[in-house]
Amino acid sequence: MFQAMSFTDYGVSPKNLNDFWRSETFHERFADLDAPVFIDSGGFKLMNSNTFGQAPVEGGAKNEWGLYTTPKSILGLQIDFGADIIATLDYPIPPKLNEEEKVERMERSIDSAVECLKIIEEPDTLSEGFPKNEAAAERLKQQKRDGDEPGVYVALHGHDYETVNWYVGTFLERIEEANVEQSFEGFAIGSLVPLRSSIDVLIDIVQGATDAIPSSRADEIGIHVFGVGGKQVSLLSLLGVDTFDCSTHVQTATYAKYTLPDTWETVHINDLEPYLNDGDFPCMLDHCTLCGPESGVDYNTLVEELNMDLSYDERQERKDNGDPIKSDYYAALARHNFEVYNSELQRVRDQIQQGTLLEYVIDFARDNPDIKKGLKQAQLRDKKLRRDLEEKEAYDLVAGPELTSDQTKLSKWGGGVDESTETRSISLKYNPSSFNILTQRYEPPADKRVLLLVPCSQKKPYSESRTHSVLETKLEDKRDLIHKVTLSGMYGPVPEEKEREDPVLGYEYMLTGEDTEQINLVTERLQTYLETYGDHYDEIVAYVASAEYRDVIETALEESDVGASDEIVFPRNPKSLQLTEHFRNTNIQELLDYLDSII
Repeated sequence: MFQAMSFTDYGVSPKNLNDFWRSETFHERFADLDAPVFIDSGGFKLMNSNTFGQAPVEGGAKNEWGLYTTPKSILGLQIDFGADIIATLDYPIPPKLNEEEKVERMERSIDSAVECLKIIEEPDTLSEGFPKNEAAAERLKQQKRDGDEPGVYVALHGHDYETVNWYVGTFLERIEEANVEQSFEGFAIGSLVPLRSSIDVLIDIVQGATDAIPSSRADEIGIHVFGVGGKQVSLLSLLGVDTFDCSTHVQTATYAKYTLPDTWETVHINDLEPYLNDGDFPCMLDHCTLCGPESGVDYNTLVEELNMDLSYDERQERKDNGDPIKSDYYAALARHNFEVYNSELQRVRDQIQQGTLLEYVIDFARDNPDIKKGLKQAQLRDKKLRRDLEEKEAYDLVAGPELTSDQTKLSKWGGGVDESTETRSISLKYNPSSFNILTQRYEPPADKRVLLLVPCSQKKPYSESRTHSVLETKLEDKRDLIHKVTLSGMYGPVPEEKEREDPVLGYEYMLTGEDTEQINLVTERLQTYLETYGDHYDEIVAYVASAEYRDVIETALEESDVGASDEIVFPRNPKSLQLTEHFRNTNIQELLDYLDSII
């Protein structure tokens, strides 16, 4: 499946969401759309937002979107969008979440899935307490009359075999008791994107799901994996996965990288010349919109266009003339990468139809060490797979005794990543009141004369993250005079000497543009910090490239009147407000040059 969009990433406002996007289904709006539409719940995005909480009817606060993290609210949106297949509202499990909260969130996800199936059985309940769902309720009732209601995939999460196995088995028992199986189609496994490079853990999780499904129902219950595709497709299909979605082709193109069809290696477009065939792209797909005979784009043009920096007026002139701009060439590159993935899917489909998928995986594994490792991992639990390989005389791929010892690396639950050396435990119960430097008896270090404001990172402590360490290595001899204060999306300012306090180590939150109340809170806290301690410092400087955090810092600097923000917020003129700009050497050097001038 082709992952098209996340609606909150496309400039959707509360007004046009309700007045425009919810007024027609995708099928009604896009007449040429002739494929089923699979719509996820957005659980990962919404759960990391303070805006989309519980609905007012359930004790929560009203928001301007009229959208809440409840099964009714999310299902109403999915129906309005015209979903043919939906994934239930889930409660994702971040890595390293403590055990108590992990179990609690899995149980809430199961409750949510059961409630979703009950609502589809009784469409009138969809709008109870949710007036924005009235049109969706009518549409769902009509779909029920036509026998065309959406199929439901239950979103599940887990980081090891035992957890996922329990999750699937428990849900199947619950829906049998509730007698609401009519719309249930299968399971959709999430939280897998970070595991794409850990094939053994990925295999363990997939087997946890497939092993929990009774053999009598194996052909009727589908398995979908979120965010996984490409070279893993054949092996995962062999193990029982039915559908995939992936956006790697887009992400790869964002960094101007080209996927080689035979090796799956990604090569920056500037370094692709050794792989060309008589000047042509190495892609062998005639229908590829970049590399095919009808594309009209040659290698030199692609390199020139992707390396060109046009002014706004020059880009606008090209648009007005109907000429391609840089984003069109990025799109062509993304389409090539997609076709490489899509071609592998078609090959796997063909092998399944011919009954030769195992032979295909054997050949693939011999050419790809990662797939070979995954195939051996799968045999630890799938003894039939081992016998099938022996019958094919693929003894080089049969798991040997050396793999058994690898089980010591698995967790106590029977699989997954060993976290015995992990010192940080996450809790999603932390909130803005769990840490506030303004309520503590605190004074900045006396010898630190320059305040450096930087945004927080997902990795904790912040100083060990890649975003912070890249600055640390560059600051060198200046570091003794610099006091780093991190802007946390949860807590506001966090001085570096407070980074290892439990609430700072244990929270998991990223500020988003929709969270206006949280943005106001951290802005006010930072402004108060600057007004309280600003006189302690000789200079105040910020280095921030992400949009939301930059807005907070600039606003706080302006409101506190400690200096003109455009002079002390770096990079001064970033090409874009995204993480890649944080690592750009020219931007870091701009900060260093300024620090040299003031220290």
